[in-house]
Amino acid sequence: MKKLIFLLLVACCFCYANEFKYRWATYTTYFNEHIDERQTNIKVAARYLDGFVLLPKTIFSFNDEVTSRISENELGTANTLVGEKRVPGYGGGLCQVSSTLYAAALYAGLSIFERKPHSKIVSYILPGLDATVSKEQGVDLKIYNPYNFRFVIRASVDGNALNISIFGEKPKMREIEIIVSRPEKQGDFIYTITTRRVFTSGKEVFSEIVSRDYYY
Repeated sequence: MKKLIFLLLVACCFCYANEFKYRWATYTTYFNEHIDERQTNIKVAARYLDGFVLLPKTIFSFNDEVTSRISENELGTANTLVGEKRVPGYGGGLCQVSSTLYAAALYAGLSIFERKPHSKIVSYILPGLDATVSKEQGVDLKIYNPYNFRFVIRASVDGNALNISIFGEKPKMREIEIIVSRPEKQGDFIYTITTRRVFTSGKEVFSEIVSRDYYY
């Protein structure tokens, strides 16, 4: 049975490599590998995310495809951001996976249908590139594929590094740069971050404001 499962996994990887051979984006974030529960939660979420195929003109929901599929006994309690405070919470670390995916999706040129930043700046990713998720509070990350071909999401953990890559069936048509502004102070405790995405194809340049986020 184990040999059969191994052969199926090898066949699946071979299929992905042949169908999705064009890397559109990769993003990596890092975590403290000495915090066992958080590391476990990140690995579990990455495992459920890995291999998801995003069909043309469809929306990926992190809560539907990852959070909802994880059983209670698979996750541990780790620090999570609730409002302005960091408190121990069930599934702490899932937001690092959703944030890393969000950044990869931006660099891949995918459209963002729904995304919410944290209330405070987190340590593992640049402000403006984070994406919090909470099934209980109805906070989700939703990514739309505007193209006429499929993508596959690959997620893996190597030591203290979380790697998320997005591969397409066709080659990437434009170079993409993400520009995150310096924090602009608004009042005593609030900072504004503007995230812009720049598309370049030959001499043609198009830019858009992705988000304008506020952090305490």
